[in-house]
Amino acid sequence: MPPPLKGIQLSNYRNFINKKEIFNFEHTLFKGKNAVGKTNLLESISFLCPGTGFRKDVLQNFIFQKQVELKTSITFDFIHEDLENHLTILMSNKDERWTKQYFLNDKKIQQQKLLDIFQLFWLTETDKVYFIKDIQYQRNTINRIICYFDPKLFGFLNKYTILRREKKRILQTSQDISWLVSLDKQLLDIGRAIIEIKKKFLFEFQNFLSDNNKLFFDFEIKPSLGLIQTDKFLGKFQKDLSDENQWPNDHKLQSQHDPKKSVFEITHNHKNISQLSSAQSKMLILSLLLSCAKFLNRNKITIFLIDEIFDNFDIINIEKVIQYCAENKFQTFFSTTDNFTLQGKIDNLEIKEIF
Repeated sequence: MPPPLKGIQLSNYRNFINKKEIFNFEHTLFKGKNAVGKTNLLESISFLCPGTGFRKDVLQNFIFQKQVELKTSITFDFIHEDLENHLTILMSNKDERWTKQYFLNDKKIQQQKLLDIFQLFWLTETDKVYFIKDIQYQRNTINRIICYFDPKLFGFLNKYTILRREKKRILQTSQDISWLVSLDKQLLDIGRAIIEIKKKFLFEFQNFLSDNNKLFFDFEIKPSLGLIQTDKFLGKFQKDLSDENQWPNDHKLQSQHDPKKSVFEITHNHKNISQLSSAQSKMLILSLLLSCAKFLNRNKITIFLIDEIFDNFDIINIEKVIQYCAENKFQTFFSTTDNFTLQGKIDNLEIKEIF
């Protein structure tokens, strides 16, 4: 049985003028020397999640050749609900403005439509570093995962961000109190909706974890105030919104009272991730992602991307990762510069040499 993501074609993308790959197996390992484009291939697949790939780069940096028409495209062939589909993501520059457009079976769609079809999880060495050192990166990762649980969260988070920018603009210019009060009401309503979705996710995810003893690597969850004492948290959030209106300059909300930032932390044996070794921290992050993928694996195409999988991992842990993905029907893509021989050790794995 072929994997759900059957193939990908890159046009003028990063270091590839024209690159096509066909996937005949559930697991694919991109192998090759440094700077041949292994991570670029993984990154292109990560565009199946709304956004600009796991590097979060600006659109103009994806263009390889600077032609008169500045554009690049990624095309995917995949099977969903027993039907063959193709998706094209086109990035282009017109009138000095960069845009990104999505076409599903030649029909233009909004990027949030991807949340109804795919759920992407990835881990790179850069991700690991940011996850350990940057609390905002942790929050963004968890928010993205919860969007797979309830795609409405994606719209709420975007609307929330737009309203925050609008309020900041008003505070810096007119300070129209009536308009500020109206914005505050919208922010409070959307903030409540954001918190309720996150609470539902956390409740169901914790129940799932308690019923599934077979974790890849044990971890504990520490919810934030907003997910434990919602009314108290939203009351503080409302007061913060009101307090902002008294300031003539740009006064930011306290992060612990911001619904967008209200998520949870993960620990191992009650140790924070920053207290763990490099290998343990990687296992902890990967365990969260794998558990979330299993929990959320409901009629969607689940894809895992791991860059330089051999870093901090021995062959036993690598086999455990792939076995976990295989048991739960995740399609996986890995990259490595190492010369380990996996072929024959793991079923349904194809090694692709990238030159």
